[in-house]
Amino acid sequence: MSEDAIFNVFTKLGAKVTKGWYPVSERPGKEPFAKELEYSFGNFWGKVHLRNDGDLYIHVISKDVFNWKDKVKDLKLKGEIVDAAGGLMWIKEEDEKSLEEDLKYLSSYLSSVKTSSSH
Repeated sequence: MSEDAIFNVFTKLGAKVTKGWYPVSERPGKEPFAKELEYSFGNFWGKVHLRNDGDLYIHVISKDVFNWKDKVKDLKLKGEIVDAAGGLMWIKEEDEKSLEEDLKYLSSYLSSVKTSSSH
């Protein structure tokens, strides 16, 4: 998946790209192994992590306080949850379609969690 295609999925869904693509390394002075982009939606924000080998990971941070680990079994995502702890979650996405569907789902899911917790 290209950087442009990923960027377009986020902007099409109404995300604000808060920091465009930039290289990331495991440690300062090392060769970059990925590029990241930072984004923000209404109920969550995070990073898009695109590795040089093409693997795509989405970092999700909820604006509402809860532990993602407790919610994993309820989530119906296309991508694979590779880590969830506290308010942070990493999802590995396979393609543009699953990325778009998962972002829509997360936005809807977090809106429903917020609505149900405010009652």
